[in-house]
Amino acid sequence: MLSERILKLPGFIYQIGNTYYYLGKWICKECTDQDATDCVTMYQMCRDNGEEPETNTYFQKLRAFSDFALEVPYNPDKIAADMTEILRNLSEAQLTKLTEQIEHLEEDIKKYS
Repeated sequence: MLSERILKLPGFIYQIGNTYYYLGKWICKECTDQDATDCVTMYQMCRDNGEEPETNTYFQKLRAFSDFALEVPYNPDKIAADMTEILRNLSEAQLTKLTEQIEHLEEDIKKYS
């Protein structure tokens, strides 16, 4: 299940349609920070064009934005429930795009962490 896969990953920002979300082991909430969402666009562009140093830079920025967005106290049940609700409402195309973004994150964690 996709939510279980995401809940094993560190926080990252994903674009789903025109909305951005912080999703990961410790976070599930909408991202409305313009600087953060701009980084998603730049990360995707650099990654698609094979611009290795820049991809790493934006990857690190997205990880940092996600860490700074964490809320205390950590509530794993609420995070899992919120994530399930978000995923339940996605179209097949949105699920495919999100899965692709997750695969990119998994590849880049190995490269840049």
